[in-house]
Amino acid sequence: MLFCQITNFMKVGLIISAAGVGKRFGSKIPKQFLKIKRKPLFLWTLENILGCIDFEPVVVTYPPCYLKFVSGFLEDTSFKQKVLLVEGGEERYLSNWNAIQNPKMSKTDYVFIHDAVRPFVTNTTLLNLFEKVQIFDAVVPGVKTIDTIKTINKAGYIVKTISREKLFCIQTPQAFKTALLIDAYKKAIEEKKVFTDDAGVIENYGFKVKLIEGDEINFKITTKIDFEIAKYIIEKGIYKQF
Repeated sequence: MLFCQITNFMKVGLIISAAGVGKRFGSKIPKQFLKIKRKPLFLWTLENILGCIDFEPVVVTYPPCYLKFVSGFLEDTSFKQKVLLVEGGEERYLSNWNAIQNPKMSKTDYVFIHDAVRPFVTNTTLLNLFEKVQIFDAVVPGVKTIDTIKTINKAGYIVKTISREKLFCIQTPQAFKTALLIDAYKKAIEEKKVFTDDAGVIENYGFKVKLIEGDEINFKITTKIDFEIAKYIIEKGIYKQF
C-alpha cells in the first residue's frame, strides 16, 4: 500500500462526498448508490482509494434516509471499522463541513476530499497530491480543457471564443492542510457563502491553491452515458491498467 510508512509520521484523513441527490442524472436513487457488478458506485470509489493510501480517519457523507443503505454495504468490507458515517447537508460544501467537524477529522494534519462518483483516481495522482500538499497546503488535480469554449449573451448568440491555454477541468481528490481548511470553512459558514468545490472556499479567502496534472481516467460520473462508460471500464478491468 502506498504511503503506509510516510503516513506513520502524520495523520491524513479522507472524506468521501456521497451526500448528493444527483438531480442531473435522473435516476430514482442517487447515482453513487447505483450498482456495477452488484456493488454500489461509492464502494468502488472507496475500495480503490483505500487500496492506495492508509487514510485515518475515513468519513463518508450520505444523504438523509440512506444511513442504513450505506452502512449495510460497508458491513462486508475489510475497512468498515475505520469508516465514519456523517449525514450530509443541503449543499455539497455543507456536507463536507459536517465531515470536517468530526472530532477525529479535526485532529488530522491533512485531509483529502474526494467525490464518491470518481471511482478511477490513480496512484500517481494520489502520490503527487500527498507530496505537493506538504509544500503548498492546498492542492487540486486538473486536466486541460480540450473543447472549444465560448461565451454567449442572453439571446443565445456567441459573444467570444475563450483561449483554452489557461482553462482546466478540476478534479478530486482535493488535498488541504486541515487547519487551513477549517479556518476558511468557518468563515464561509459564518458569511453563508455558497461554493461548488472545496478549493473555492480556500480561494475566496485569499489562500493560494496549487494545480497539479490530473488523469483523464479520473472522470466524474454525472450523466447516464458516464455511468455506462464506468460500467464498461469496471467490467473489462481497464481501470487496473492505470
